[in-house]
Amino acid sequence: MKLLSRFLAVGVLLTVAQSFAASTFEGKVSLAITAERGRTMNMDYSLKGQKVRMDLSAEGNLVSSIMDLGKMEMLMLMPDQQMYMVMPMQQKVEQAMEKAGVNTADVELTGKTETILGYKCNQILVKDKGLVTEVWAAEGLGAFMGLGGGGSMGGGMMGGGKPANSAKWEEALKGKGGFPLRVITRDAKGKESFKMEATKIQPGSLPDSQFSAPAGYQKFAMPGLGG
Repeated sequence: MKLLSRFLAVGVLLTVAQSFAASTFEGKVSLAITAERGRTMNMDYSLKGQKVRMDLSAEGNLVSSIMDLGKMEMLMLMPDQQMYMVMPMQQKVEQAMEKAGVNTADVELTGKTETILGYKCNQILVKDKGLVTEVWAAEGLGAFMGLGGGGSMGGGMMGGGKPANSAKWEEALKGKGGFPLRVITRDAKGKESFKMEATKIQPGSLPDSQFSAPAGYQKFAMPGLGG
């Protein structure tokens, strides 16, 4: 499965698996991500109430998605085509977790802390099948709903290959809480295979229009997605 397709699946899993209270944080977190084969991308993660918007850019391409937890649906925006697609977010948690294989990981809250961009972060280690993921999660930045912004389109943008233990650390945050400001995955030899780090945090009011399809966009329905 392509990298961002897996992120999409786990993002939806987290949405269904936990009750989502209105976030006390409103604003944007910018993230720099280095995935397989050293390919890089940047993501703006915007939060407002029960809505999360992810804008992912990589290799000159832009993919955007909007999660609406009140309506339990995701909007995928396609700027090049001036279109958008609506996808339901109603999966059975047990089945999604089984497919993602998230129950096999060893999760440890180490008690170590570090301040990143002015926010105190707790260290969480996620170990599974020789991979060790180091997560530094901050409180007070709202809910983290996974890296679902790219979907299969983003996966193609980034190329193939297995995800860097993404499902495991994303699922781990569900139980521990917090927003990841730094994530590093290493293999059994200590080689880094995935890294994500926040580069900027901008608290502040965001317009409602940022969390809906832009004016003039046409709705696109794909068979089998219920949209």
